[in-house]
Amino acid sequence: MEERQSDDVSSPQNPPVESKGASAEIEMQSQTMAKAPAPQATAPSYPGALQQSFLLVALLLAMFIVALDMGIIATAIPTITKEFHSVDQVGWYGSAFLMCLAMFQGVWSKAYKFFPLKIVFLSCIFVFEIGSLVVALAPNSVAVIAGRAVQGLGGAGLTSGCYIITAFIVQPSRLSMVMGLFGAIWACVSVLGPVLGGVFTQDLTWRWCFWINLPIGGATFLIILFLFTTPPQSRSVPAPSWRQYHREFDALAVVIGLGAWICLLLVLQDGGVDHAWNSSFSIGLLVGFWLLVIAFIVAEWKQGDTALIPKRLLKSRTIAACTIYSFLSNAGGVSRTYTLPIFFQAVQGVSPSTSGVRTIPSVLSFSLATLCCSIMLGKFGYYQPFLWAGGILITIGSGLYYTFDPSSSAGLWIGYQIIAGVGQGMVVQLPAMVAQKISSRQDLSVTVGIVMFAQFVGGGFGVSTGQAIVNNRLIDTLPSGNSIVTPAHVLAAGATGLRQAFPDPRDLAAVVASYMIGLRDSWVFTTAMSGAAFIAAFAGEWRSINEPAPNAEPAAVESASPSATEAVKHD
Repeated sequence: MEERQSDDVSSPQNPPVESKGASAEIEMQSQTMAKAPAPQATAPSYPGALQQSFLLVALLLAMFIVALDMGIIATAIPTITKEFHSVDQVGWYGSAFLMCLAMFQGVWSKAYKFFPLKIVFLSCIFVFEIGSLVVALAPNSVAVIAGRAVQGLGGAGLTSGCYIITAFIVQPSRLSMVMGLFGAIWACVSVLGPVLGGVFTQDLTWRWCFWINLPIGGATFLIILFLFTTPPQSRSVPAPSWRQYHREFDALAVVIGLGAWICLLLVLQDGGVDHAWNSSFSIGLLVGFWLLVIAFIVAEWKQGDTALIPKRLLKSRTIAACTIYSFLSNAGGVSRTYTLPIFFQAVQGVSPSTSGVRTIPSVLSFSLATLCCSIMLGKFGYYQPFLWAGGILITIGSGLYYTFDPSSSAGLWIGYQIIAGVGQGMVVQLPAMVAQKISSRQDLSVTVGIVMFAQFVGGGFGVSTGQAIVNNRLIDTLPSGNSIVTPAHVLAAGATGLRQAFPDPRDLAAVVASYMIGLRDSWVFTTAMSGAAFIAAFAGEWRSINEPAPNAEPAAVESASPSATEAVKHD
């Protein structure tokens, strides 16, 4: 009964104005529903061992390709910019994916609630595969960006769908183990992605970073198509009216949010490069961005409990602190991930595959710290010491990046990566885990969704801002009066083509020095974001996540996915 009320368009906290007759009718219907046997009381049936194994393989493959596309492009970016002469657009390659991955999380989660799981999940695979095909066949940089956006749109549904379907095909006693497999896949792919991207880029072509998604996604599509049937208990709410449907999906907020991000990304991409910061182009985009942000806040405020970000949940100090921390820490972390390969390839002159291998200390320390911290948090309970320690480490690590130079030894860049990687790994899942643990049962999916939304938006903001800093400082510090070393020539050469474009050692040294200035200033940005995240951790309440949440039953799934918790709630 409580769950059905929470799924209504109007929440108990914000009741609509209705006539007495309508209110009496609703009350009578509610009493009838309360007397009726709950569909959850029916013992659920699960697929046989062989069928279940195939379905889990399909879901793990879906998680694999989304996680792979989070990092595989990092080591391929310099080569892509060289082919398309688009170093000024490099920020879009990551942020377009992350932007759509964030903005459409809530949309797909509600689609899974109202429509058959099988149809929605297959649609997500199809969208993701179309995006991969567009990038693999891209004739220019704009097509790469468009394909990455489509990938993010489909990936948002795949990540949530994996957890939802798992909750209906796996017995509750085995759910924790399966969720651990999802975490292990994500950790392993975070190590494999940059290395695989470097190998494809050097030995084949960067396009194979996206061709590889087609057979893997195709196998997933066929397994789900033939072996999965949407369980009846997954439909927890009746089909909504068109008015309710429109309100539940909060399409207006999605459109406004995307518009705001596009304005911000455009001004960060072109500001100081193609257009001066005080030009009408840049000023207009900045004004448009802030107007759309205001419009987004107003729309969410009026939307109430069906908003993407319900205002009543942000009244919690801890949830608000976790949301801010997730945004800030991920903004610095993702920016650092995308600029490090540029340092290796543009400044130190190594190949894409070697650059990928050189990032292993960062991603490996990140993965191990994530696993260890999750175990320790479950035993210790108090989350703030982990946020403080992780915030200190990523701030120190980012600051140490500032000391890099063209002659930095392996000992330095390995050690500094480990410091930053351990810190980032300690905190990457904590905000979502804390939000999940302290929320009431009916708010689990929405609360964790808010934190995940902030995490993905922070990543997109970090990529674009970091690249804007590199480009602007690169252009500003190039030597004047040199007909060869010009901003247009440097940007056209890309990070991997510097040594071919500037064979004269003096010209090359001047370009590398300017790149180094830009990278250092971008690491000042990551250090500032990390330090701000450390400060934000103090805003949360001192409490143990092992304490029972208010008015909540223990969550069956320990997952940072909003849809995972929602799926368990419906099971």
